[in-house]
Amino acid sequence: MIELQDVCIRASDVSKRVLLDQVNMTLQPGEITLLLGCTGSGKTTLLQSIAGLKPPDSGDVKLAGESMWVQGKVPGSMLLQTGLVFQFPEQQLFARNIKREFLYSLRPYHLNKAEQELQVEETLAHWDPPQGDNSERRFQLHKSPFALSGGEKRRLGLALGQVTKPDWLLLDEPSAGLEKQSVALLLKSLHGHRVAGGGAVIATHDLDTFLPHADRVLLLKQGRLVADMTPLELHNEPERLVQAGIGLPPSMRLAEQLRAAGVQINSPTITPEEMAESIMRAAKERTSTSSNGECDKGTVALAKGTSSGLSTAVNSKADAHVSLEPAPAFNDVDITSPTLSSPSDLKSMMDPRLKWTLYVLLVTAAMLQHQWGGLTLTLMPVVGALALLPRQMLMGCIKLMKPLLIFFLLSTALSGSTLTTGEGGFQWGFSLTQAEGTLLNLYRLFIVTLASLWFSLTTPYGRMVEGLNWVLAYGRKIRLPVASFALAVSLIFRFIPLLWGEWQRFSLIVRARGKVALKPNSVRIRDLGPMVIPLLMALFQRAEDMTIAMEMRKVRENNAFGARSSLLSWSRRDTRIGILGLLVFAVLVSLRHL
Repeated sequence: MIELQDVCIRASDVSKRVLLDQVNMTLQPGEITLLLGCTGSGKTTLLQSIAGLKPPDSGDVKLAGESMWVQGKVPGSMLLQTGLVFQFPEQQLFARNIKREFLYSLRPYHLNKAEQELQVEETLAHWDPPQGDNSERRFQLHKSPFALSGGEKRRLGLALGQVTKPDWLLLDEPSAGLEKQSVALLLKSLHGHRVAGGGAVIATHDLDTFLPHADRVLLLKQGRLVADMTPLELHNEPERLVQAGIGLPPSMRLAEQLRAAGVQINSPTITPEEMAESIMRAAKERTSTSSNGECDKGTVALAKGTSSGLSTAVNSKADAHVSLEPAPAFNDVDITSPTLSSPSDLKSMMDPRLKWTLYVLLVTAAMLQHQWGGLTLTLMPVVGALALLPRQMLMGCIKLMKPLLIFFLLSTALSGSTLTTGEGGFQWGFSLTQAEGTLLNLYRLFIVTLASLWFSLTTPYGRMVEGLNWVLAYGRKIRLPVASFALAVSLIFRFIPLLWGEWQRFSLIVRARGKVALKPNSVRIRDLGPMVIPLLMALFQRAEDMTIAMEMRKVRENNAFGARSSLLSWSRRDTRIGILGLLVFAVLVSLRHL
C-alpha cells in the first residue's frame, strides 16, 4: 500500500510553481489506477514522488506504512519495490548489447546468474514472442539496442522496466508510439501483474486503451486531486473530463452523439464491445415499441452502421499508436527547465537589455583585473546574484561547479609542474609562479562562467534573444553580421540551461534503474556510463533538430531585426539598477590593480 499525506511539491526553478498541492490518496495493491489530467497537471511529478525520485516539500509518502524519505534519501529496499518507466523509455538505452541492458536493470537485486537468465527469458517470452516460421526474435541478446526501430526500442524500454518484477509498476504514457501488437502485450502484462497481486499506476491521455482495464481513476487539475472514482462513475459523469480540460475520448464522444441522435444507451459502457451491445439493445427496444416501420428500419440501420463503424474505429485506434516519435520534452513541467516563468519575480522583470548590459560590464571588469583582490571584488556581485536563486537551483549550480573546480585545480597543478633532464637523470619540480599565473586566469574564467550561468538560468531564451537583437541592431547600419553573431551567442547561452535540464532528466532515469539510495540530482560514478551516453545522444538529437529548424526557417537578417518586441519593457527600476551597475563597474575598474 502506498499513501500520500498532504504532499506538496514545487518546481525547482525560480518561479516555485506548485506542481502538487496537498495531495492525499491511498493506492492499493492488485489495482490498476489511471492518472488523468491535461499537460502540466502534475501526473509525472506524482509518479516520480511515488517512485522515490522527487522528495515532497511538505507532507509524507509512505510505502507499507513506513515513510519513504529518511534524511533526504529513500532506502534501497523501498526503491526495489517500484519500477518507473518514463515517457520515452527508449532514451534510457546505453549498453553495447541488449543482454547488458537487462543485466544493468537486474544488478541492484543481487540475483545469481541462473535467476537473472530466468527473469530475462520470461520477460523476452512475453515482450518478444517469436515471429514467423523461423521463430526469430526481435530482441537478440547479442545485438545492439540502437539497431532497433523506434517502436522496438520503446517496447524494449517497457520490458526493461518489468524484468525486475516490481511490486508497483509506474508507467508514464506507456502506449505512446506503440503499434497495435505492443499495446496488446502491454495490456496483457498489466493484467498478469494485477492477478499476481501487484499494483500499477498509469499516467495517460489514452483513455480508450486503458479505461476498460482500470479499477480506479484519479483526476488531477493544476496539481490538485479533483476526483477519485471508478471507470463506471467516470462514464456517468463525463463532464468531469471536460472541466479538467482533458476533453472526451472518442468512445465517450460517440456515446454522446448517439444520445443526441435519439439512441438511448442506458447501461454504462466501457469497452467497444459493450457499447456495440448497448446500441443493438437500444435499437431492438425502439423496434419493439415503435409503430413506424420506416423509423424502425432506420434505427436498426443506424445501430448496425454504428456498430460496424465502432469496430472499425477501434481497429483504427489501435493502429494509430504508430506515430512519429516526438522530440524529447518535459511533460507536466515536472522536470523543469531552469528558466523563469513568473512575471512577478524580481529577476524575471528585469529587462533583458539591462541583463546584457550588466553582463558585459561584469565580464569587462573581470578581464581588466590583474590581482587577486580585484578579481575577488568582481566575484562579490556574482555571488550576491546567485544567492537570490531558490535553494534547490543554487544547490544544482554548486554541483555543476564542482567538476569545473576540480578541472581548474588539476590544470593549475599540471601547469606548475616542471620536468628537466640533467646528469642525475629526470628531475621533477614545481613552479609556484607558473601555477599562480594559471590559477589567476582560471579564477577569472570561473567568475565569467558563474555570471553566464546566472544569466542563462534567470532569463528565458526568447527574452535573451530579443534583448541581444535590440542591442546589436545598431551594428546592422554599418552592415555587420550581427544576426549571425546574435544567433551564435544566444545558442551558447541556451546550451547551459539545456545541459542542466537534460542532466536532471537523465539522472532521474539512472536513479530509477539503479535503485540506489542517493539524494536528488546525485549520480554514482559507476552510473556515469549509463547516464552520459544517453545524455550525449539526446544533445546530439537536439542539435540536429535545431539545425533542421534553422534550415527550414532560413535564418538570416531581415528588416524586422531589432524591431520593438513585447518581450522588451524598460522600467524605472531597470534604470536605477543600470546606474548602480555602472557605478560598481567604475569602482571595479579603478581597483583593477588592487
